[in-house]
Formats: sequence, C-alpha cells, structure tokens
Amino acid sequence: MKNFLIVLVTIVWGSTFFIVKDTVDSVNEYFIVYGRMLIATIPMLIFVLIKKPKLLLDKKAIINGSILGFLLVATYISQTIGLKFTSSGHSAFITGIAVILVPIIMFFIFKSKFQKSDILSFIIVVIGLFLLTYDFETKFNKGDLITLICAISAGFHIVFSGRFVKKSDPLALITYQFISGTILSFIGAAIVGFESVSLSTNSIYAILYLGLFGTLFCYFVSVWVQKYVSSVRVALIFSLEPVFAAFFGYLALNEKLNEKEITGMFLILSGVIMYQVFRSDILRKKTLKIKN
Repeated sequence: MKNFLIVLVTIVWGSTFFIVKDTVDSVNEYFIVYGRMLIATIPMLIFVLIKKPKLLLDKKAIINGSILGFLLVATYISQTIGLKFTSSGHSAFITGIAVILVPIIMFFIFKSKFQKSDILSFIIVVIGLFLLTYDFETKFNKGDLITLICAISAGFHIVFSGRFVKKSDPLALITYQFISGTILSFIGAAIVGFESVSLSTNSIYAILYLGLFGTLFCYFVSVWVQKYVSSVRVALIFSLEPVFAAFFGYLALNEKLNEKEITGMFLILSGVIMYQVFRSDILRKKTLKIKN
C-alpha cells in the first residue's frame, strides 16, 4: 500500500509538469510557488487544529518542519525558474538526478551503507532518465544550472524527511513544512511585487491543482511514508515521474515517444524493479538468518 502511494505521487507529479511549464509563461514563478504553498497549508493547518492542536507545540517539529519548508521552496522555485530557460526534457532529467544524490548524501552525512545491487539499479535508472528526457538539440544553458539547484534541494528534502519523520509527529512536521514554505514563498513573491500578477481562469485552476494535489497530497505522502519506507527506495520510485510525465504529455499534447525514449522508460522501470527484487531478497535472507 505504501509503495502504491509513492507511485501515485509520481503519477500526480508527472501530470503537473506540463501544467507548470504552461502556467509560468503567464504567471510569475514566485507567485505560482506561493499560491500552491498557501493552498496546501490552509486545509492542512485546519485539519491539525481540529484533530490534534497540541501537536503544533512540538518545538522539534517547528525547527525540522521549517528546514523541510525551505528545501521545498528551493526545489519549487529553482525548477519553475529553470523551466523558463530550458526544455522540459532537460528539466526532467536534471531533477531526476536527485535519485543518485540521495544515497550519496546519506553516505557522506549519515554514513549510511548501501548494497552493490543498489548502485547497479541507480546506474540503470540514470541512463534511462537520460534517454527518456534529454534532447541533444537543446544546448546546455543557465536554466539547466538553475534546475540543478532543484535536484540538490530535492535530494536533501528526501533525506531529511526520512530522518525528521522518525523524530517528530508526521502531522506536525508536514504542517510546519507547509507553513514555513508559505512564509518564504510569500516573501519572494512580495519582493517581486504582487501588482505584476495577472491570473486567468486557466491559471487559477492550474495553481489550485498544483496546491491541492501536486503539493498537499504529494508532500504529505512523501514525508509521512518515510516513517515506514527507506529514503533510497522512495527516491528510486520517484524516478518514475518522467515516465508518467511522458504518458500525460502523450494524452494531453499528443507527444509521441521515439525508440530512444521508449528504451529510457524500459530502463527506468527495470532499475526500480531490480532494486525492489534485490532488496526483498536481502531482507528475506536476513530474516532466515535471524530465525536460524
């Protein structure tokens, strides 16, 4: 069930990619991030205030949630700005680099070990991401560099989420993540200037969708689920995002995949399945060893 929820998150994120690309052409990127953060914060805060208001007194949740909120805003802002200067393919590939950054971050900061089979899975997934999303016609540009910040902050967000959710109540942690994210994105939008914002009906619907589904649902699940699922597994399953992005691109924009892109999709799926199979086998052997 938990793995299914993570996959569902990647499906939703895959559906938001072309929405952000289309919306940022007419709406300021800082306001998009502020709008989606505010829309995610309001229902989350109301829910906690009604259900367990005492959770909001947890000082550790306030600090840790604020760190996650900063990383979340950094992820959104850099990806949204990057999309103004680079192709969606480049953006998807560079964002997907977070998959290999997660075990690297965990190794250097927390001295976490990973198996040789994990490395093979990562390599296969990254090759798949490259084939699926990267186009050779668009040259490397400043949008790619900006999007690299997105990959780094997304990697740190996954790692710290996995650590913090085991030390604080998930509801309090997620709530303060959204609250701090809203405050930070509001400051950014205020600096740019709200008077420059002009919203159409389509952009309003887009921001509502990004807020309720792309932010509230997705980042609630991505933080909560790491109480039970490893950060490495979460990162690998998240690599399916461009696969679903390509699928929705085909449905919404009639974008067809060539042989290179289909090969990339196959490799990503193979890498994720390989990781699951090897990890399950390792867990089974450890269980048998303990019983014996």
